[in-house]
Amino acid sequence: MSLKRFKEFIFESEEEKTYSFDELPKEVKEKALENNRYINVEYTEWYEPIIEDFEYAMEKLGLKDVEVEFTGFYSQGDGASFTARVDDEELFLKKALDINASTEFLDMGEDEDTSKEADELRQLMGDLRNVGYDTREKLKPEDLYMEIVRISSRYSHENTIEASVEMEELGVEDDDRDWNKFYDEMMSMITDWAREESKELYQRLDKYHDELQSDEEVAETLIANDYQFNERGEIV
Repeated sequence: MSLKRFKEFIFESEEEKTYSFDELPKEVKEKALENNRYINVEYTEWYEPIIEDFEYAMEKLGLKDVEVEFTGFYSQGDGASFTARVDDEELFLKKALDINASTEFLDMGEDEDTSKEADELRQLMGDLRNVGYDTREKLKPEDLYMEIVRISSRYSHENTIEASVEMEELGVEDDDRDWNKFYDEMMSMITDWAREESKELYQRLDKYHDELQSDEEVAETLIANDYQFNERGEIV
């Protein structure tokens, strides 16, 4: 054997043998898992499935232009929140705020056009008498412009958003109702709802983040990508 061929033989003999994850001994598998604990959350946009599901759910409630922000998961100020505008007022009031026509709907008079049987939209808003108002002046869902807006850019938690509510002019004379109170009540209802949704979103993100670091999820990624390991459980 020539000197050159002999050196190649020695080099090949000294090459470290590699193993698939399944071929590793149990104790080495455990090292491989620890070495790659964050593989599913450090190099990919792991949160996309949760965010996409949330955006879809919000759209089903009548919201558009949903934008989510979050930070996590171990620092003060971490959290999630979202901004959006209400595109379908009736759907949003019914499905999100649970403002529906009530069996105890306030009688609006004898006019057929104002009866609860004839006018579903005004029945819907009739339930707002629970915050001190009725629909005698033909207030309808589409008269409202509702948004969820960001009030702080320093953090992303639920308390950085609130509702914004505007209303079309009704053109009603001698309207002595306190509309400021109405706005305050509507803003409070929507703000509370949006913040609860934000907290639940953050909890889902946190849970999913933990799941992606589990032994099962990390092992699945290592196997699916056909990573090779040395005898110390290091990717080679």
